[in-house]
Amino acid sequence: MVTAGLTALLGLQTPVSLLSSAIAITTSDDISLSQHGQSPFYLTSAQQLLQQGREHYRAEQFTQAANLWLEAEKRFSIQRDGLNQVLALNNLALAYRQLGQWSEAESAIGKSLEILQNINPLTTEGLRLYGQALNTQGSLYLTQGHTQKALEIWEQTADIYTQANYSEGVVKSLLNQTHALRRLGFLLESRSRLSQVEALIEAQDNISLKVALTRTVGDHQRLLGEFKASQASLDKSLQLAEEFAVDKELAATQLSVGNTLHVRAQQQETFARRTRNKTDQAKADILYQQALDSYAAISVQAPLLVQTQALLNQFDISLHRKGWSRANSIQTSLLSKLDALPSGRTSAFIHMRLARLLMDKCTNACLAEITIPQQQIYSLLWKTKQQAEAIRDPVAVSYALGYLGHLYEIEEQYVDAQKLTEAALKQGHHQPSLIYQWEWQLGRIENKLEFTRERVLSHYDVAFQKVQAVRNDLLYVGPDIQFFFRDRIEPLYREYISLLLPKEEIAISDNTAQLLRAQTVIDDLRVAELESFLACGLIAPDDNIQRTTIQDVANTDKTTAIIYPIILPDEPGGDRIEVLLQLPDKAPDQTIQRYSPKVSQTGLSHTQNTDSPEQRSSKVKAKLEQFRHELERTYNYVLSQPGQRLANEIYDWLIRPAEEQGWLESIDTLVFVLDGAFRNVPMAALYDQQTKQFLIEKYAIAVTFGDLAIPQAPPAQSFSIFTGGLSSASSLPIAPEKSITSNSNAPESTMYFHALAFVEDELEAIQNIMGETENLLNLEFKKSSVQTKMRSSTHNIIHFATHGVFGFTRDDTYLLVAASEQPTENRAEQKGQAIEVEKMDLNDFDRLLRTRNQTPLELLVLSACETATGDSREVLGIAGLAVQSGARSTVASLWSINDFSTAELIKDFYEQLVNPDISKAKALQQAQVNLIRQNIRPSYWAPYLLVGDWR
Repeated sequence: MVTAGLTALLGLQTPVSLLSSAIAITTSDDISLSQHGQSPFYLTSAQQLLQQGREHYRAEQFTQAANLWLEAEKRFSIQRDGLNQVLALNNLALAYRQLGQWSEAESAIGKSLEILQNINPLTTEGLRLYGQALNTQGSLYLTQGHTQKALEIWEQTADIYTQANYSEGVVKSLLNQTHALRRLGFLLESRSRLSQVEALIEAQDNISLKVALTRTVGDHQRLLGEFKASQASLDKSLQLAEEFAVDKELAATQLSVGNTLHVRAQQQETFARRTRNKTDQAKADILYQQALDSYAAISVQAPLLVQTQALLNQFDISLHRKGWSRANSIQTSLLSKLDALPSGRTSAFIHMRLARLLMDKCTNACLAEITIPQQQIYSLLWKTKQQAEAIRDPVAVSYALGYLGHLYEIEEQYVDAQKLTEAALKQGHHQPSLIYQWEWQLGRIENKLEFTRERVLSHYDVAFQKVQAVRNDLLYVGPDIQFFFRDRIEPLYREYISLLLPKEEIAISDNTAQLLRAQTVIDDLRVAELESFLACGLIAPDDNIQRTTIQDVANTDKTTAIIYPIILPDEPGGDRIEVLLQLPDKAPDQTIQRYSPKVSQTGLSHTQNTDSPEQRSSKVKAKLEQFRHELERTYNYVLSQPGQRLANEIYDWLIRPAEEQGWLESIDTLVFVLDGAFRNVPMAALYDQQTKQFLIEKYAIAVTFGDLAIPQAPPAQSFSIFTGGLSSASSLPIAPEKSITSNSNAPESTMYFHALAFVEDELEAIQNIMGETENLLNLEFKKSSVQTKMRSSTHNIIHFATHGVFGFTRDDTYLLVAASEQPTENRAEQKGQAIEVEKMDLNDFDRLLRTRNQTPLELLVLSACETATGDSREVLGIAGLAVQSGARSTVASLWSINDFSTAELIKDFYEQLVNPDISKAKALQQAQVNLIRQNIRPSYWAPYLLVGDWR
């Protein structure tokens, strides 16, 4: 695999522009010398050029390789040597692709395919060359955003390689398909391709190839965010390498194992910060140590590049964990090896990554501890620039210049930073993944230099446009996958919105176009967050239903307004709130309004949790967290001073300014597009101190996540409902994680869930209201039964009353169903006995909902779920289930309510729903208001959310 070194780097924070070349997998034979009938002792001049180009390519000197192959192709053309001409063209396209010269690469591949079509029949070698050309063409399509075309080409590639009996090519074309399918949103099909890959590898007799291909699968799974699957694949590769003494593959596999453990450690550490649980942090510490052990196990006889990457990764972890002594020791070995690295792109990026680690992770104290002078960072980047220029690699030159510009930006030397960043942009060769970074950087720098606001905004405009082209790839990069979107992409959105909605007294209230642009960016941010959570693109529904946008529906609904509260960074420290309000059926200059509520300093406790140290000064987040805490208390929070004050203050932020302007006079439904910590707060519980009313008493409420598509036709007026749930206590077996790196012999454990005493009453009430329903309860409520019901019926409402969790990742978001096989003693389902259960996760939802007929799903109701740790990211799990199910609307709860009031609320909701004149939002509103009038605590009625179409 020619990009093996780059792939290893990509696993650990390599610049994302190289992702496509790492995922669009090639093979060593892609640049090999053709042997058809020629003896190496009688090489022609053209063949020598082919061989020399191969050597330069493997040394990552792509410009030199391209020049040699271009000349070789001309000579083979003169000699009428079709297959060698194809080989030269294919190799030339690979070199152009590495250099970001897409049009030249397309031209070379187009010419190659044209020649191949005139050779009939194709020999085995010809078929392999044909497969190689198609593989490269697919990668070019993917790079340009033509994902469906790329998928079709790679499917054809697999067929060609199968005809050529070339299993390695089949494996790698299937892996390429998994990435395209993931980008298109077809997660299950993507995993199906991986299963095919695993079966092909298992049939391999060549152990060395088996080790390498299994490692490739593990690396691929890591890039796609499938961390546990990645570790399982890499453990298998490592076990084979050790068992059969495949020394040439062992070190690369040890590096990959360490990379995946590093990813998992970071993910676990992020989770531990949310839970504030010492046990969770201890798990992260163990994973970090296992990663260090895997890197340290790499032999000094291993290839120098592998050794250097392992040392760099150890240095990264040591800096992160403030292991200064270890970092100092590693640094000494690392610097000596850097000087010995052969010149090439991988070497350049190793130098740059070390510089970025020191820039991004080292405070002044860190620099003092590890005794690296500031000048050394400059030297690393300058040396990288010179090296990249020497091999004529514009991509590496662009990154070196851009990183130098960032270093000058950090040092507040903005004029030099501007010049370097502009130079980096010129080297970008129209690559979106480069352009968005340098345009964004220029915007920040020129803002500091006090250029005109219009000029600064122009940079952010371009950066925003370009990031759309690469966003899907940005979801899957690096060991910091949980942080990648939040730290490297989300700030671009927020800075851009902050410029569009400036704090200064700039008269933009009349600039409707600018407000609409801010609305577009906010919507795109919400969708991007959801895609990041789901770790795949949002799937386009495969049906004949005409769809429209939330905004378009709201514009025609004269009684509905959309509210966009957003938290923006402010200086010095803390945040500010901006609110956009979209109103229906207004004159163009009145469609959207803006207001900027003030956040007071009073009323905060000093124990609020924060996501990271830099967020600890966020007054907004702290107040929202405290409000949630007060709301979940057992007593009615309105009677408590802190709860009442916060409920009214948040009402004053979001609602009061619009009411005072008279904008909500004809509005009876509010749709919220919530940001950050606002997502964790049920809007229904906001309180108007003046009228002594909850917000839900004044307006029906819905929540949506960006401008998602919904069916254009009005909601159905008649319903067919399928219900299921668990009322019994339940137990979930937890198998210990097995890994040859952990040597864990931990026994199986069990999680216990209390009985949901009111579920049977809830489901019985639904049946009484809705008429005949299909119902699965307790032992009948299992995956296979659910799937059978969905496949054979035409239900347009699905209602599940069972324990469930909206977790930190898509894999932690699930519902509980009865296990397919029950212990013998449970089969009688004796009263009070726990039922053994299993998880039905987002992937299962995808699979189950795809078995349905084409009857549109009007409503999905989940009446007993909760968020896992109260982190705002987890509320995306509700939206994730909604999107995965294809439901027009979803009703779910922020926390579990095991109380008779749940059954009462659900009963009232369905009684209202059957009235064709009442919308779903108003049906839920009435159900919640009925509980308020019974003096039921807000913690029992407030957490219910309607997500999606409110009609």
